[in-house]
Amino acid sequence: MRQPPRPETKSERRDPLELLTRLGFGPDTVLMNDPKLFMDGRFLASLLVELHDELGTRDSALALFQIGLLHGFRDAARMCRTHEGDPLSPFSEGPETTPLLMHWTSGAIVGPTGEFSLEGHWPERHEAVARCSRLGASSVPHCWMSAGYTTGWLCGTLDRALLARETECAATGADACRFEVREIEQWQGSEDGEIHWLLSQVPFDDFRRVAAIAPIERTPLPPVASRDLDGRFDRSQAVVHIWGPVMVLPFTTLDEALGTVEMLGRDPGISEIRAVVIDLREQPLDEGFGAAALEQVLETIESWSAQGLITGVSPHAEAAIAGLEASHLILRKDLPEAIATAFQIADVQRHRL
Repeated sequence: MRQPPRPETKSERRDPLELLTRLGFGPDTVLMNDPKLFMDGRFLASLLVELHDELGTRDSALALFQIGLLHGFRDAARMCRTHEGDPLSPFSEGPETTPLLMHWTSGAIVGPTGEFSLEGHWPERHEAVARCSRLGASSVPHCWMSAGYTTGWLCGTLDRALLARETECAATGADACRFEVREIEQWQGSEDGEIHWLLSQVPFDDFRRVAAIAPIERTPLPPVASRDLDGRFDRSQAVVHIWGPVMVLPFTTLDEALGTVEMLGRDPGISEIRAVVIDLREQPLDEGFGAAALEQVLETIESWSAQGLITGVSPHAEAAIAGLEASHLILRKDLPEAIATAFQIADVQRHRL
């Protein structure tokens, strides 16, 4: 008579990253701490062939998603980490921007209950090109590593339970590799069997733990404007936040804002900043001195060769904003959307250098 399986003891429980470890992509291996897979197309193509031959189509897709996920989480952790005791330092550990170029083709959308979604594409089509070079065209979207990376990076930087899914792929003959991002809770309510399979196979909280990012509490989402972005970001505190090439500058009082940018301009590291989000914090702004001061701040940011973005515009400040003469002014309704756009601008500028 067949005996029922006995419960696993703590020491017998399987490593949630066992698949990656078996393939030589454990958390401490060189390839999981180096962006080579995202930079070297020939190397990635060879890996795709090996995974396809050893694991088959579905398991190789799972492995690639997990490889990308861990890289994305780790880069997000590095991006959000600031030096202890020095919150104004523009330097962070590890790469300053993402090795995978991501473009948002539509601005981030926040629903009435706080759910987050966006659409974008990977303009370099890195993974699709690598696949076609060795395995030929595909009948279904194939950029699993890119989807995993995008998932991990957005989850880590925005502190949300998100999942990216490729919707169109250059490997199938499409003109671009496009993706959509939704809250995991939204995906769970969909009828997409591929997504449900992925959610059942990937231990997201374990990957966050390995990447040193705190797990997300499974509670209803509060309004985005009051939500912490990385576990340390407190919008109620008027503190400058810097993550690699992106700065968030709270616009509290006019004198304080002008003094802050003047002080930051004397820091030799300011040349590392590529985008600055000016958070007006829903405060009123008059069309006279207030608008002139904000324009001066934007001009100073432009002198750093950085792009200025404005968010948190109150109804009482709309007239003053409309009267600004600053060139290439970018407005974003919500702070998370502004920060996501700022990182994208930083990535684009890096690839132009």
